[in-house]
Amino acid sequence: MLNFKRNGLMTLLLLGVLLFMGQQPVNAGTKKTTQVPKAEKATFMLMPELSANNIGGRRIGYFNLKVKKNQPQTVRIKVYNPTNQSLNVMGQVADATTNDNATVDYLGSHEINQRLLPTPGSQWVTVPKKTTLAPGETKWLKIKVAVKHNFEGVKATAINLSASQTNQKTAVKNTYRYAIGLILNGQKVPINHYQKLSSPKIKTRLTANHQAAISVLVQNPDPMYLKRTKIKVSLQNKKWSFIRYDRQFNNAKIAPNSQFYLDTLLGGKRLVPGVYQLTMTVKGDHYQQTLHQYVAISKSQAKYINQYNAAYLLRRNWIIGIGVFILILVVGIVVYRFHVIKKRKKEHHAEDSQ
Repeated sequence: MLNFKRNGLMTLLLLGVLLFMGQQPVNAGTKKTTQVPKAEKATFMLMPELSANNIGGRRIGYFNLKVKKNQPQTVRIKVYNPTNQSLNVMGQVADATTNDNATVDYLGSHEINQRLLPTPGSQWVTVPKKTTLAPGETKWLKIKVAVKHNFEGVKATAINLSASQTNQKTAVKNTYRYAIGLILNGQKVPINHYQKLSSPKIKTRLTANHQAAISVLVQNPDPMYLKRTKIKVSLQNKKWSFIRYDRQFNNAKIAPNSQFYLDTLLGGKRLVPGVYQLTMTVKGDHYQQTLHQYVAISKSQAKYINQYNAAYLLRRNWIIGIGVFILILVVGIVVYRFHVIKKRKKEHHAEDSQ
């Protein structure tokens, strides 16, 4: 009988271990890893011709021009075709924007916010749309800059040149794109004209890497770069002060007149709905700023993000598993002690009867 009870206790403990080990998080999606082949030889080569009056000198690698109304300028880029095939080099001008989490994009990956940038610098720049290069041929591309009116600050643009080439062995078509910065400098922005960063809204989402985040929309209304900028984002629950989410960005780079999101990653934390005080602290070359405002996270937003936050689900399931294991262990010990005591009482009773 005692062996049966011990086996029953071991069964309970084993069941607890299985429950503990069996807890698995729910993933929003499955991510597959594929092998990316190494890049082949570049389809074409290029070199910008930087003049002596290029701001920052000739070695910076991009055009940095002082511009004024009705004073057109022309800059050149040398392009060379090193292949044995004819190439069509396609040209376009993109306005600089800011990627999420504060890096600058020059490839036209994002649409501009016309309220922040009503007059894009790209509309003042003309680049040849198509240039044909014979095998081994070199040509100069002329880029014309004609500013229609004077302005404060900078207009950040980039010349995008691309060409495609088909690999004769694999029939794979490779497209190469290069971006050369073309910065248009107007009049200096007076300090009293600084509007500084703002944050009109937040949202909850899963990032491209399937990480749960509170994403804060940040807008730079000023016509100037913000480089080497430190930004700290904090969200503190108004009702429960111990509930807090933080993230710091130490080397943020922000394009003029652009907007982007800063992701405060939740990691293994549960997102609690409610009203939060958003505090955003900015320290940069141009100014320092602290922004305070209240934002709300709804129950539906919190429920959705918690449902697909793999890190939180894993942490929660580990805690549940450990709790179940401890509970079964305690119950097993109590049951075992109860039967041991009960057996001893029977043995004492039997001895007394004799």
